[in-house]
Formats: sequence, structure tokens, C-alpha cells
Amino acid sequence: MFRPTMIRLLVLAFAVTASGLASAQSPAPSPTPGWQASPWADSVMVQSELRFELESPDGKGVSAQQWNQFATETVRPRFSDGVTVLEASTLTATGIAGVRVMLILHPNTPDALAKVGQITADYARRFGGAKATRLDYPVRVTP
Repeated sequence: MFRPTMIRLLVLAFAVTASGLASAQSPAPSPTPGWQASPWADSVMVQSELRFELESPDGKGVSAQQWNQFATETVRPRFSDGVTVLEASTLTATGIAGVRVMLILHPNTPDALAKVGQITADYARRFGGAKATRLDYPVRVTP
């Protein structure tokens, strides 16, 4: 009677160990196809880089005054701190065009990421479909 019980315990211990190893080795399912965790996937801060083209498909473009009004009315209420704007130029098929690059340092939260999305959507809506592209980077902030 001792022997069958011992065998059952050994089989049970082996099954538990094997299932634990199998689950530890299998990767977690990706949230989206092609997504892979980065070493900083759990970063608490994100830098969103927004690139705003100043030429619009409707031909009107975006003036300096319109840009400043957009930044004041759309960006500042969502991110009052941690925003940097750079004036730049980009090469296009027809020459060189003006752009604004906005760097926003914000928490890695669904709310903050949604606010960034609202900014790019509002820009396209406000300026006749002018392009606003976005890149998000996990960052480490050090003093």
C-alpha cells in the first residue's frame, strides 16, 4: 500500500513541475500582431513625438498664428507641462516643407495616450486633413 501511494505522489509532482515549466516557457500572447515586449515595456513614462505638417491637402496650409492658437487651445489643456515644440523642415518629393515637431513627456497611462491621440485627430480636423504623425517611446527620466 505504501508503494502505490508513493508512485502516485511522484507522478503528481512530475505533472505539476512539467506543467509549470511548460507555462513558464510559452510566451504570453501578443496584444497585437507583430508586437513584442521591449525591455522598457513597463516604463512609467512615455515620450510621444508628434510631427505636424504645415501644408494641408486643401492648399491653405497652417500659419504661425493658427499653429499658436492650436497649441494653446488643444495641447495646453491636455498637457500643461512637459511639452517641447521644434520648428523643422522636411524633404518632400517637390522640395522642402515646414513642420512642427512636438515632444510630449507623459505618464504611460491609457488616459494620457488617448489625449495624445485627440491632439493629432484635432489637428487633421482643424486644418483640412493636414498630416499629424505620432511615435511613442518608453523613456527613463533621470534627474
